[in-house]
Amino acid sequence: MNEQMGGETERLNAVWKASAEWRNLRVQELKVAAEMRAVGRAEGKKVKTVQSFQGKKYTFRPLKIGEGKGVDSWRYVNHLCKPILWPACKERMASLPDFRLMEDNAPSHHSDFTNKAREEEGINKVNWPANSPDFNPIEHIWRLMKSRILRRRGEERITTPAQMKEVLAEEWAKISLEEINNEISKLPLTMGRCMLQDGGNKFEA
Repeated sequence: MNEQMGGETERLNAVWKASAEWRNLRVQELKVAAEMRAVGRAEGKKVKTVQSFQGKKYTFRPLKIGEGKGVDSWRYVNHLCKPILWPACKERMASLPDFRLMEDNAPSHHSDFTNKAREEEGINKVNWPANSPDFNPIEHIWRLMKSRILRRRGEERITTPAQMKEVLAEEWAKISLEEINNEISKLPLTMGRCMLQDGGNKFEA
């Protein structure tokens, strides 16, 4: 996969350097560099300039599979997205052409590897702002599920991963469209409270 990503890096940069964007950038940067050198000569100084047009616009970081803690991009794509998430997205796209996948900006959701794999599947994603979990209605649905599961644990024994998976599936199935729409309807109020906090998150969403 890293070899494929390397080839894709070279291809994208070759396309960029053949574009009007690159030509305009080159003209602009050379002009600025010439002006800066002229000023430097007048002041008796040696001026160094940065010419980004000579570099690369696209660089994919090598993917290290299975290193570190948590869910990395490789696990996310191969164990969740391909077998579960993306097929579900395609089912909805069949009846809702404007469907957009909404994820937060966790590294495994937004890495070069994940983005490329998702684009190859033809799935569009919402451009979600960074650091705004209070604006995401799904966070409140997770909180609702958590509270219901905690109530169940007070009445029954849930001691194994298999039992927890079963309970999660049951509680997720109980979430109604009305409950989801109710959380979405709160968004203007949530944003207003955030603005009163000057962008902070010390409020009850």
